[in-house]
Amino acid sequence: MWLLFALLTGLLFGIQSVLIKRLSSRFTQNALLQYLFLIAALILLPFVFTSPFPNRFAAFLTAFSVSLLINGIAYSLLLYAIRLSPVSLIMPYVGFTPLFITLSAYFILGETVTLLQAAGICGILLGGFILQLPEAAQKGKGIRRYFNLKEKGIGLTILVAFLWSISASVEKIAVQNSSVFFYGFTIHLALGMSFFLINILWKKRNPKLKPFRINGSTKKVSSLIGLGLVSGLLAFTQLSAIMLTNVSVVIAFKRAGIIVSSLAGIFYLKEPGSTRVLYG
Repeated sequence: MWLLFALLTGLLFGIQSVLIKRLSSRFTQNALLQYLFLIAALILLPFVFTSPFPNRFAAFLTAFSVSLLINGIAYSLLLYAIRLSPVSLIMPYVGFTPLFITLSAYFILGETVTLLQAAGICGILLGGFILQLPEAAQKGKGIRRYFNLKEKGIGLTILVAFLWSISASVEKIAVQNSSVFFYGFTIHLALGMSFFLINILWKKRNPKLKPFRINGSTKKVSSLIGLGLVSGLLAFTQLSAIMLTNVSVVIAFKRAGIIVSSLAGIFYLKEPGSTRVLYG
């Protein structure tokens, strides 16, 4: 069962990445995250009433609070990194999360990986990096910039990957002391409300920013609902998988979902492909 959930996690992560890429041109980053989390919470809400509530509330609340704080900081840093540097420059470094998790899961959960699993994680990390590295960089055009850690966006993204490695381990503790659906709903609701408030503050600081309205735009509404549905299912499969096996293994499968988004980019979004996709 853990393998099935892990494979679905990677598949859904790939689909989510494609949807986010399509919607990023129609929404600000803050607004997109706001809708993503809130709609996912609404989708998970009906299942909460059939799921166990926290059996050790103090332990759950501690893990939940740490996860909310870390995820809030990580997403905010990622958005800031995107403003500092091109998305194509920083996204390959998001894939460092599985590597960092082998350390965080050991210290937080006492989980260890075998040499074969470690080799697999490194393989996924390398493949993901190759897949997300732009075509220009592959041809040597400005390649040094993609490995320049003095680039602020790259440094921040590596920090985000490290923070997510901690939050993924803490999430297992939260689920162990409640249930997949209860934690999934509460964390998505809390993150959604956080970005809702951030979005309000952002609009106040930028009064000339034209307010986004989804009224009457059926295509935008359906796209948002689709993204929320995929995100809710992703939360369920990921949290279910980490309850059955090591966190580092599950997140490695999740990042392998780049395969799905890369193929979808070529065949669905009609992005130019190359042999690097096969190598990756």
